Amino acid sequence: MDRKSRLLKFVKVVKDTYEKLSEEEAPVKLMKKVKGKSPFHALITTMLSVRARDEVTHRVAAELLRKAPTPEALCSMPLEEIERILKPLGFYRQKARNVKEAACRIVEEYGGRVPDTLEELLKFRGVGRKVANIVLYNAFGKPAVGVDTHVFRIIKERWQLLPDAKKPEDVERFLMENLPRRMWGEVNRYLVGFGQAICKPINPRCEICPLRRECPYASKGKE
Repeated sequence: MDRKSRLLKFVKVVKDTYEKLSEEEAPVKLMKKVKGKSPFHALITTMLSVRARDEVTHRVAAELLRKAPTPEALCSMPLEEIERILKPLGFYRQKARNVKEAACRIVEEYGGRVPDTLEELLKFRGVGRKVANIVLYNAFGKPAVGVDTHVFRIIKERWQLLPDAKKPEDVERFLMENLPRRMWGEVNRYLVGFGQAICKPINPRCEICPLRRECPYASKGKE
């Protein structure tokens, strides 16, 4: 079986597994509740999620956006208040500056609307390709692949579909070349949930993995 066929088969299995997982097992499922309300909510929530656990990000983002639901409101909120709300997150001071700056730029440069292109989103401090691509899909329905640590680990190290990958962009390109466009946006959610519940960074649960007989990592006894 070639790499493309293996990828398609593995992703289908992971999709079926993801749909059976609870929010407790796969906290990434919580994020859609906050992201889905508006492009602004999607952007801020995804910016806050970088290097943070989804269950914490969901709670913190919900509180922040309840108090500042629009770019105008967040731009006018004192930085100290934003920092207080974001304190449970890692790098909370930096994230507070970034989201406040993003809100002000949206108001001042984009007429209060979140831009809907990769090029414009990447101009915001604290927004890299992963964040931008997730926002493009969740907020605007545009086909885009977000590659975070779970996606990178599973594709490169666990499934060994791209063992020579050096950076997330390598995996992003591989997925775009080998998955139908209709699957680009959702593959991040499926693999993140799978990585949270089963294919964990440390002590992966290979014994219950539906791919244990075909996964190179599991078949080698988690060397």
